[in-house]
Amino acid sequence: MNHWQQFEARHGGARLRENFVCDADALGLILVSGADARDFLQNQLSNDIGLIDETRWQLSSYSTPKGRMVGIFRVIQVSNGYLLLTVKSMVQPLLERLFHYIVHSQVQLADASDYFARIALVTDNPRLLEHELLPREPGAVLQTDSVIAMQLEPLAAQRRFLVMCLNGSGAVELWQQFAARLDTADFNSWRLSEIRAGIPAIYPETSEEFVLQMTNLAALDGVSFKKGCYPGQEIVARMQYLGKLKRRMFLAELETGQLPRPGDELVVAGKLEADGSGTVVDAEFDADGLCHCLYVAQIARAEADSLQLLAQPDTGIRNVALPYSPPG
Repeated sequence: MNHWQQFEARHGGARLRENFVCDADALGLILVSGADARDFLQNQLSNDIGLIDETRWQLSSYSTPKGRMVGIFRVIQVSNGYLLLTVKSMVQPLLERLFHYIVHSQVQLADASDYFARIALVTDNPRLLEHELLPREPGAVLQTDSVIAMQLEPLAAQRRFLVMCLNGSGAVELWQQFAARLDTADFNSWRLSEIRAGIPAIYPETSEEFVLQMTNLAALDGVSFKKGCYPGQEIVARMQYLGKLKRRMFLAELETGQLPRPGDELVVAGKLEADGSGTVVDAEFDADGLCHCLYVAQIARAEADSLQLLAQPDTGIRNVALPYSPPG
């Protein structure tokens, strides 16, 4: 992988919204393998692992028994188990949690982040969309002996892909093929595309902060309400069937020079201390300096446009439509 690491170190890029390729090694990977890997994940994750195979990936989450999400990830079935694709800073915390539940199961857990070179691309280029290693539809996975490629949720006319390569020189070759038709971007361009697509991420600052419905995971097919028990399942089911959703995730645009961080507080306008109104999930600037932000908040207060950032009271929050129908 040294060949890839030396190559990627020389290929930074600009902040872009469309038709770009970037290195995505800032994402982390957990490998779950062993004879009991499937049953183990079925008993731990929010989604039904039985609904995927090596041609379909799945959005899922892992929660505490009190229903608070420790992490969110995309799950890919591979020949020797499953890969959980997540925020890199969450790999070790998730591994530590999952290790506690192995008990006597035949399951092995490993940080697989260094096994793969990772490339992200966002494009509507017809020639690239016909590339032999890129899946043809959202949710699909294409696998060879050395490449795993996923098509993710689209964003307007742009298709979004993550490509993982076991071979460093093969990753360089693929990068060069993509870069021949796309501009080179920085990784934050990929984060921006995730935010604009309304896809939540959990960071150490927000781990155990939200029940999965609050981050719109049900609207994103990130949970199964028909499968058996998993940590937090009772809380999730009660909120789905017996309660009324009072908080959900919103997408907003902010004109600010200071990027909000995951975990930053939102309060009712005029408040000088945290009041439980809302929390920043993720935020990133675009090339024009406009901040795009996902936040979870009390629905009534967010829809009344009565919120502000506690740390930036003069920054206006302008809600914009998510690219999918939100819950509630």
